[in-house]
Amino acid sequence: MIEVKLPKIREDVNESLVVIWFVSEGDAVKEGDPLLEIQTEKEVSEVEAEASGTINEIIYKRGESAKVGEVLATINPAENTQETKPEEQKIVENTEPETKIPDDGQKPEEQKITENAEQPKEASEQTEPAKTLRLAPGLRKLARELNVPVESIAGTGRNGKITEKDIRRVAGQAAAAEPAGKAEELQQEKPEEESARQEPIPDQALDEAPTKEVPEKETAQENAGTEELPSEEPPEELAQQEQAALAEQAEAILEPEENDRESDAVPFSGIRGVIARRMTESLQNSAQLTETAWADVTKLHSKKDASGKEAGWTVVVAKAAAQALGKHPLVNAHIKEGQILPQEAINLGFAVDTDRGLQVAVLQEADKHSLGDLQKHLAELAEKARNGQLANEQSAGSTFTITSLGAYRIQFFTPIINPPETAILGVGTIETYLALEGGKVQERKRLPLSLTIDHRAIDGAPAAKFLGDLIELLEKPKQLFKEDEELETEKTAEKKKDKKKDKKKRKKKKS
Repeated sequence: MIEVKLPKIREDVNESLVVIWFVSEGDAVKEGDPLLEIQTEKEVSEVEAEASGTINEIIYKRGESAKVGEVLATINPAENTQETKPEEQKIVENTEPETKIPDDGQKPEEQKITENAEQPKEASEQTEPAKTLRLAPGLRKLARELNVPVESIAGTGRNGKITEKDIRRVAGQAAAAEPAGKAEELQQEKPEEESARQEPIPDQALDEAPTKEVPEKETAQENAGTEELPSEEPPEELAQQEQAALAEQAEAILEPEENDRESDAVPFSGIRGVIARRMTESLQNSAQLTETAWADVTKLHSKKDASGKEAGWTVVVAKAAAQALGKHPLVNAHIKEGQILPQEAINLGFAVDTDRGLQVAVLQEADKHSLGDLQKHLAELAEKARNGQLANEQSAGSTFTITSLGAYRIQFFTPIINPPETAILGVGTIETYLALEGGKVQERKRLPLSLTIDHRAIDGAPAAKFLGDLIELLEKPKQLFKEDEELETEKTAEKKKDKKKDKKKRKKKKS
């Protein structure tokens, strides 16, 4: 028996969540076939079959968490699932009982035909169970929200993959078909009702209707009963029925509330469990301190608008942070095994809010990117994080993390450090304020910044110096944009060199 174990995808991940199984028990699989999709705190990946065979048992079901090395399922090797040999099949055929002619004189062939004719249609209409479709968690959630069965979607993407457009297209078709279907049903019902109303009752039927003679005693009792006032107390049977109905209504009101309480419970497993554990460990195993300050971004706001660049505030702060980190190695560092390890590369992590929880997308060597490149890469990383498609290098190795709550009108807050880093920067919402300059009131813009440090590695004063250098870059954006222009010039020069090299190679090939 072959064991399918949870692989170690990353060094810092020891647990994964089973998102979905692509196979069921009894299914035949080949070596390299995807068996299931697993999800860690930062990424989604697939586990493939290491050998051919048949799925014997699925141990960890969908939605359950497993640790690295634990057995997820077992596969019966292909050698043990061979078909019956011809000799064995022959013996089985010979041992079958002879067909006896029934007492009614019906021949076996006739009886067989009759039996086949009497078999229910359900047996012929049975179909094989549909295999689970492979679909990104974000797309699967969208399909659930739009009430679109995944099996009914024809994928138009590469290799028949289902895209967001496919899901919305099917949802639009269903919405358009529903009113039309209702209209047809109404049209079909109306003629039947009208014909029933308009059809006259024949006179002959009225004449032939039997009449029942009522005895005089019964008529007298009925007449007497009509003169009396009706009793206000309902009969005993009716009272019991009303009590039962009231009891059912009370249960119907109370039961959903209890079910809602159970359904609202969110277990600390999977992504939520990993986030809970890491954040708790971060606070318990470090000495965290948060320093806050305002950055006047009035000039930067004007410069950014004048440049025509569509860079967001998080991108601009990331650009300034990448420059400032080069002068403060302890802020761009890791703590491992009781040591402070300054990192040469400046790999910025960006906290992304997804439906599955907080994800950290990583941009390698962020200091070597211009504002335009940062904006492009950050948008791509955020999209991949929301769809659970981050690659290993896009979800690991960050040296400094930036998290923004500006979109939610938050000013200062206390972000929690992402281990094993030594610091994290929180960005709040930009706001307009009035300041007195030269005896005149002027309108200014400012940005709140919250820097959380691990006091084991960084003291308060060095942390304040880093935050001061960062604010200076934001308040005097000339240096910030100057370096950006230099990077753009270098990239343009490199492109020209590459074009010249290509031309030389082409000339050599022609000669």
